[in-house]
Amino acid sequence: MFGFNFFISLLFSFAVKGTFVSQKVVANLQSHNPVTQTENKTTVNQLKMSEQLRNKKIVSLSIVLIVIIFFLFYFLYQNNKLKQKIKRKDTKQKILLDIINSGIDTQEIERKKIASFLHDNINSLLSSAGLHLNTFTAQNDIKSDEIQKAKAILSEAHELLRDMSHDLVPSLLVRFGLIYALEDLCEKNSNSAIEFEFSSSIPTSRRYLEKFEMKIYFIVSELFNNIIKHSDAKKARLSLTEKNNQLILSIHDDGIGFRTQKLKDVEGFGLNRIRARIKKYKGSLSITSKENEGTKIKIQIPLPN
Repeated sequence: MFGFNFFISLLFSFAVKGTFVSQKVVANLQSHNPVTQTENKTTVNQLKMSEQLRNKKIVSLSIVLIVIIFFLFYFLYQNNKLKQKIKRKDTKQKILLDIINSGIDTQEIERKKIASFLHDNINSLLSSAGLHLNTFTAQNDIKSDEIQKAKAILSEAHELLRDMSHDLVPSLLVRFGLIYALEDLCEKNSNSAIEFEFSSSIPTSRRYLEKFEMKIYFIVSELFNNIIKHSDAKKARLSLTEKNNQLILSIHDDGIGFRTQKLKDVEGFGLNRIRARIKKYKGSLSITSKENEGTKIKIQIPLPN
């Protein structure tokens, strides 16, 4: 704005100076004797026309400058508006991710508590009840169908609770680590309809932080569920490797695939939760898919210190 005012002032001073000079020249010309006045009349007219032309140029240049400055300010306004919009969007996305991660963390803590309670308390009580019942029937030599049914019910309840606690927090994950648990997950999900293959360059003895292992395990488990439910695949493969202090997971299936441009349409398949988990560890998720050519998912997550 200061430059614009300076330029206008400069133009105005030139115009005033030019007018003053022109008026001075005209006055000098008119001060000659009457004989020369007629001869100088043409010169005076030419000076006036030159002055008018110069003034027109100054006005035109000023208008052009004003238009340029207007568009410049408009561009700066729109650019600032766009930056604010992007900033609000990023803030909103960050808040959403924080909410999702907070919910996931709370859910995983509760899963662990429930699994521990079922395994350490309920299962122990059922085992104790079964033991007392067996001791009582053995001491009294009782053979009753009702007691046998009670034993069978106790045994079934014990098995169901054990499976439930393992689903909440897999015992293999806790005892033997992520690599072993993911290999077991591939075996569990394989059946006559689909086969999950497993390959890893990481030894099964490799251990990470417990929270990190749990998050990676549930990410892969959720992706496996998506493959089973939506891909119509016959084969899927999970590959693990470590490179540049990052854990790299690749999951590829031979299913029906989808258009990558329509990725937003499949975000409801738990991908929002998966993205939130990965972003919490500053990782990346890439999905490559084509119709009738399967889907490839690559996850890269920095290893926890």
